[in-house]
Amino acid sequence: ESTLEDLTGRGDWDGALKLVEAQKSTRQIERDAANRRRAVLLTAKAQALIDSDPNAAKTAALEANRLRPDFAPAAVIAAKLLFRQNDVRKGAKILEAAWKAEPHPEIAELYSHARPGDAVLDRLNRAKKLQEMKKNHAESSLAVARAALDAQDFSTARKEAEAAIRMDRREGAYLLLADIEEAETGDQGKVRQLLSKAVRAPRDPAWV
Repeated sequence: ESTLEDLTGRGDWDGALKLVEAQKSTRQIERDAANRRRAVLLTAKAQALIDSDPNAAKTAALEANRLRPDFAPAAVIAAKLLFRQNDVRKGAKILEAAWKAEPHPEIAELYSHARPGDAVLDRLNRAKKLQEMKKNHAESSLAVARAALDAQDFSTARKEAEAAIRMDRREGAYLLLADIEEAETGDQGKVRQLLSKAVRAPRDPAWV
């Protein structure tokens, strides 16, 4: 009998989902653990189908999001597919719920670009809306800083990037500050200084 590892290794997401369902029904794993596994597997399935079968991908991603609204990868894929179908409101709600649970840069990036035709100031306002939902969080400040840099609002970008560093000193925040310095002043000495700080700072968290 194939193990979960075998099935996921082959990309047999439906087989893996059936196995988890069987484990749950025979009480080999608790319901919460089963739901967490199902959410991860459904997200992987959605990712695999995103281009070849967008409707099946959307169904899988929405189911994963229903099981775990706080699981950022599921929220991002579900919202991405909803945005492609012009369902901006539903996609935005999914991202907002995931952001409130645990802010992540990919959520901010997608949320800010929910409407492809938006002007840079519209995107900055969307980033500020996320910040309102999760105040005093490094990811909120970084989201506003990135959008402000795109809008060439350098003072806001710098203020928010520096605030992020005070809250959570890490590589991405220094790299962003280096980009802001480059765009605003072009001072290569300061840019190099910030890049050397980025190299020594802790790496940004990645989802697994």
